[in-house]
Amino acid sequence: MLTIDTFRRHFDNEVRLRKITWEVAGFLGLDDRIYSIGTDTKVISTVFEALAAPLIIAIAEAHGYEVSLSKQTIYPDFTLTPMGKESDRIAIDVKTTYQRSDTRPIVFTLGSYTSFLRNGTKNIRYPYSEYCAHWIIGFVYTRASGVESKVYARSERLSGSKCPYCNVKYFIQEKYKIAGLRPGSGNTTNIGSFPTPDIEDLRQGKGPFATRGQKAFEDYWRDYGKRKRRRL
Repeated sequence: MLTIDTFRRHFDNEVRLRKITWEVAGFLGLDDRIYSIGTDTKVISTVFEALAAPLIIAIAEAHGYEVSLSKQTIYPDFTLTPMGKESDRIAIDVKTTYQRSDTRPIVFTLGSYTSFLRNGTKNIRYPYSEYCAHWIIGFVYTRASGVESKVYARSERLSGSKCPYCNVKYFIQEKYKIAGLRPGSGNTTNIGSFPTPDIEDLRQGKGPFATRGQKAFEDYWRDYGKRKRRRL
């Protein structure tokens, strides 16, 4: 079985071998023009997922797993299934957020707590019971200043263009180990990661459920919002 430690080690190695910087200045259109991506967070999130996808697929296939992709609103982004089996699936979600400064907390949204956690077939690629692990590849970046949306002819030099983000860092960790105790965004029903200004805390999985386990995480968030007060 593919473990998260093995996956993480191979992912890091692929990043080094392929010399991936995670920086993208724009998209090449069929009209042979290059469109800068701007600072839209949804677009930047799509960029990171697109860059990570070939690595995920290569690692999965090397370890005898088939890869299934999901539509945008369906969990997870990638499902790894042992070839010839319909169980022991691994869920991998790519999450992205930006950090305003080194002292501001990093917070991710980790999916809804009112969907597949409570109804095992709602908004999920395969039944929740068929997954044995849930991993997060999390990207943290800083917004670059002075970046404008532009269109370039392909023949133009892009030396003057800038990537709209910088200081990209990432981690790979089990979801329950980085989950926090509060929703991740306003009044939505998204699970939030535990707030920390240091990405190393996320890399090491120092969340409140880390020592309590996957079941404690699931029980807490399945019950979240059903009572006025809920304590761990």
